[in-house]
Amino acid sequence: MSAHAIGRPRLNAALDTDIPLTLLRSASGSGKTTALVEWASTTASRVVWVTVTPAIATSEALAHALLQALPRGDHPHPADRNEGWDAATSRLRSAEGALVVVLDDAAAVDREGVFALCRAVATAPRARLIVATNRPSPFDSEGLDLVIDTTILAPEDLMFDTDEVRRALGADAETAAVVREATGGFPALIRALAIRGTDVDPSALDAATTAIEDYLRARLAECAFDPQALHGLLRISITDTVDLPLAVALTDDPDIADTLDQAEMFGFGRWATDGRSSFALAPLARGMLRRELRRTFADEVSALRRIAAEGAVRRGIPFEGLRLAVEDDDLRLATHVTMSGWNHLLHRDRHAVVELLGDIPVARFKQEPLVAMLLGMCLKPSRLRRARGLQLLRMAISAANARRTTLSATERIFIWAAESASLRVIGRPERAGQVAARAVALFAEIPESQWQQYAGDMPLLCTHLGISLYAAGQHEEAVHLWEQATALAAVHGNANAFHGLCLLGGVHALHGDLPEARRYVALIRDGDWDPALLDSYRGSFYRVAEAMLAVEEGDLAEAKRHVRLFEPYRATSEHWTTMATVEAWVALHDGEPAAGLERLESFARLRGKEAGATHVRQALFRPRALLHLALGDLSAARSAVQRDAAPDRFGTLLERARLALVDGRAADVVRLLAHTRLQPATARERAEAAAVNSAALHQVSPAAAQPSTETLGLQLIDRELTTPLALLSAEDFGVVRDDLDPTGRAALPLRSALPSFASRPRLSSREQVVLQALTSGAPLPTIAAELSVSQNTLKTQLRSLYRKLSARNRTEAMEQAARHGLLPE
Repeated sequence: MSAHAIGRPRLNAALDTDIPLTLLRSASGSGKTTALVEWASTTASRVVWVTVTPAIATSEALAHALLQALPRGDHPHPADRNEGWDAATSRLRSAEGALVVVLDDAAAVDREGVFALCRAVATAPRARLIVATNRPSPFDSEGLDLVIDTTILAPEDLMFDTDEVRRALGADAETAAVVREATGGFPALIRALAIRGTDVDPSALDAATTAIEDYLRARLAECAFDPQALHGLLRISITDTVDLPLAVALTDDPDIADTLDQAEMFGFGRWATDGRSSFALAPLARGMLRRELRRTFADEVSALRRIAAEGAVRRGIPFEGLRLAVEDDDLRLATHVTMSGWNHLLHRDRHAVVELLGDIPVARFKQEPLVAMLLGMCLKPSRLRRARGLQLLRMAISAANARRTTLSATERIFIWAAESASLRVIGRPERAGQVAARAVALFAEIPESQWQQYAGDMPLLCTHLGISLYAAGQHEEAVHLWEQATALAAVHGNANAFHGLCLLGGVHALHGDLPEARRYVALIRDGDWDPALLDSYRGSFYRVAEAMLAVEEGDLAEAKRHVRLFEPYRATSEHWTTMATVEAWVALHDGEPAAGLERLESFARLRGKEAGATHVRQALFRPRALLHLALGDLSAARSAVQRDAAPDRFGTLLERARLALVDGRAADVVRLLAHTRLQPATARERAEAAAVNSAALHQVSPAAAQPSTETLGLQLIDRELTTPLALLSAEDFGVVRDDLDPTGRAALPLRSALPSFASRPRLSSREQVVLQALTSGAPLPTIAAELSVSQNTLKTQLRSLYRKLSARNRTEAMEQAARHGLLPE
């Protein structure tokens, strides 16, 4: 052991295992041999050490070398007379006690020798094998794990952790952490610092780097790279990581992979663990090479950055491309990268974007407002920097709206999409819809060639524009845009189709178009999506669809399972009113209206002032009214409709008709639904209106109800709906259900979600006028004068009213009217 070797008990423990084969594969200088020597000096097992040289790299030569090293038993086996694998296997089997064969520098052993050695060790119950290689080798062959059980110590396992750095350098914890970050914990670099013996602290680390670079330069000389290969490494150092196509593009060397293999052998970088998908230079090696690049090829640096930025975009790591563009002070390139990786930069790299762009003067962004928009969107969640974020957003929006703008159509679409999303989130859905409509119109006008290079992000952009349209009440336009987005994503990468598919499934389920909802849900269920997506913000409407479908099928337990997954997003999701509506829907049909109402109101309390906005109250009036109705509180249900419902919507008319039906005013229901210019907006509204109309006609004339009931039955079958029937009072539900299904075999609900209102007093229109007059508290002569009747006539009407209310006087009449929800609002 060298006097400068650093003890590492952690690795000793990892090497002291019962698994037959332990494989260490890491670059030269990563401490493999040192770790093995230290372990060998502490283990209780007998260790046989073979260092592979070119002379023993073949199978036959390796068997001979192993026989030379293995101890001979007291009673030689007949197989020992030959020099091949039979003899080596026999020697391994007959070994006394635990025996470990260490094969160092083993990458050169041929495949035949590797498999022969592993078969021999696998058949020896007391023998183990530890192999160290500095590059991929036959020990990484597929199928070897079928021959022998294997454990791997990966390159990262051999790197020094912070505590080991601290002990090696005698440094404090803070300094050790800085050194660990700078060196990656590469053992040879830590050893170089330890040998130098210089006090290392965070402020003096640059001085200590001299020792590291001396070591790295010595390794470069040892590698004996030819000039073309060395120049290739210099050019690759322009970026943090490369894949093979990018490495070839940067170096113009089709054989650059061989150079990177050699660089990995000597510790200058590492291929990804999944093979050659990407290569990352070690941080200090990259720094040294990059400085040399600027000295040697200064005139190429800018072009190399552009190539590397394009490569980063292609590989799905746009932040690296943005960093390169900013490093070159090329904000035009930064705009291109921003459009190419908009969603990734905004949602995954937000903090890094702020750190990268945050110190650039605002004036620098005037020529590239889309980059300003990106930074503004990233700054907006920060309370301390929100003012600057809003300043940047206003700048970008003004540039996009200017009559003589220098922006391309695609840049304006990106800016308007971000603007509409911002407006939507702050509770201005109508304005968000207007901006989104402008962006969609421009998108439809321009040829595909103008946005083709950004097609990867276009599906998500269109999806968010569709959300803004939907929030503004433009439902058909939103669905059409989501269909376009998913079709575009199918061409340019299915992962970006996920959000659109979820929205389509959820909205179709909410609207009562169950065949379409099932189709989209099936695409999500059968798709090869990241499981985390299903429970993410993007997956919210997938859970909506599943819950609504489960309710229609009568599987309330399954519906509850899906709505429980809303929990992490109750306080943050912009879709919270939809979540609250679906939770209320499940509770209503599960016979738990009180719990559903409390859950709904707790949701509103959680959102604070936002819950009082007009568009929010309009979104929640229906679940509130239905839950109150399910509790038998007609007065509260009527109040919710009168206070919160939008007056020009068919849904409002429908709920008024439902209340009139419960009130016993069947003729008013038929009149309301027949004489209106408003039309149902969804299949669910059509079916529910048909159910209410059929129930009202049954009260007037069962024969007249037959056509309406037949229409209802056809709608339920076509849209695969069941719940519209359950939203009738218990007595109306029974009558209409029997008419729909005399045999009782159809897949219809077995009970109503609403109680019976049969015992509720039925007041004539005149009696309702008198009751309203009583609420004023005026004396009877005054009331008679206001109603233009004699006092005797008023007394007659009061007797009829008291009888229906089972009241003896005015006070009891008011109490009974309040209990039955008969008091006017």
